Amino acid sequence: MKKQIIYSILILFSIPCFAWNNHAGITYLILKDHWKNQNTPNVKVESLKSFLTKEKDSIQETLSLSEDWALNRLPHLSKTKDELKFSPNTKDVDIVTKFYLALRVNPKHKAALYIQSVPRKNGKNLPLDELTTLNEKGKLVNETFLSLKEGQMIGADEVIVSATDEPDYDLDLYLFEDNVSDVGKLYGFGYQPFGNPAVEFSSQAPFHMGFFYEPKIIFTLAGFLKRTYPELRIHQFTELSKLAFRKGHPYWGYRFAGWALHYIQDLTQPYHSSVLPRVSASKQIGVQLVSIVGYQTPKDNMIQFVSGRHTLIEEYQYYLIKNVISSKNWKHPVVTSIMNFGPNDLTEWKSLDDLRVNVCKEAYDAGEPTDEQLENLNIPKYETLYDENHPIHTILATLLRNTSKHTRAYLDSLNVKR
Repeated sequence: MKKQIIYSILILFSIPCFAWNNHAGITYLILKDHWKNQNTPNVKVESLKSFLTKEKDSIQETLSLSEDWALNRLPHLSKTKDELKFSPNTKDVDIVTKFYLALRVNPKHKAALYIQSVPRKNGKNLPLDELTTLNEKGKLVNETFLSLKEGQMIGADEVIVSATDEPDYDLDLYLFEDNVSDVGKLYGFGYQPFGNPAVEFSSQAPFHMGFFYEPKIIFTLAGFLKRTYPELRIHQFTELSKLAFRKGHPYWGYRFAGWALHYIQDLTQPYHSSVLPRVSASKQIGVQLVSIVGYQTPKDNMIQFVSGRHTLIEEYQYYLIKNVISSKNWKHPVVTSIMNFGPNDLTEWKSLDDLRVNVCKEAYDAGEPTDEQLENLNIPKYETLYDENHPIHTILATLLRNTSKHTRAYLDSLNVKR
């Protein structure tokens, strides 16, 4: 019976795994304000292969130090197998793939030289197949990506803005044993702890969510919820960013920082830090028990209601951010919540050890009021953008202000404005 309950709970958590759908747009608005009084530096575009070839002696040391940190922090994390570790003796022709294997990410990720055009600019379009291996391109078909050439000069803000979206392009797809991939059997992450391993985008869910404040009874029955990995990715890419800056590769310093920011921004979304806001532990367990004996409707309704609000806030945010940027509506209440920061509004990013307290706890605590407010709106799904004084904008303004706050704090901690 206990195995049945656990299996049923596992299926329950096959809910949407998207977070903010428009990382690039949000980050554009943040940097537009945060760096407004400074000249944004230009950096020389550099291929990943070039960076790795020049710094191959330092890569494995950086990855090893990051893994030591993560192993101490995440008891469910296994060590990287020796045969996957990056070596200074790696042949240049294989160096990018070897780097991906050492990171334990999707080895087919392309790391193209590009910017996401936010706002829209002229240039040579980059075909999506040169950017991502995703079969279902989703909202990427709505975006414009411009090709860059190695050696070209580009603004650091454009690098960060583009990079914050990139981990969703395929970086964490199919990394578990029960996914359709060869590396899933090599990486040591085990079976996918939650989400649907047969669904392409869902396979990345445990790397983009972090559940740290659920009731003890939930963790007792569903210990797999502890098996999340955003902290691993944030630490890996933060340390690589620091290495790149230290060694004179600012393009990759900014790009790795953008990759790390993606996961931090994901965790500011309440539905990524709380499994089922406003659904008590007893109710979660209760609907599982009655579903086991054949009464499926209560569980189906619960999933539908929560996932519907989860999807609504992300869909609405995506189209709203695109609209305010294209129309330059800088006075929209959601925009002002993101952009209008004074010295007293800022917070300090002391270390990644504080992520759970400063980011995840804040998002978890916002889960119940956010979910209740969204339910009271009685909007079943996204269909249109509303007038500026609509209450959905108050909800978004509160959430995205937190995203803005933590994005600024992280970038300031790296001192990446150089």
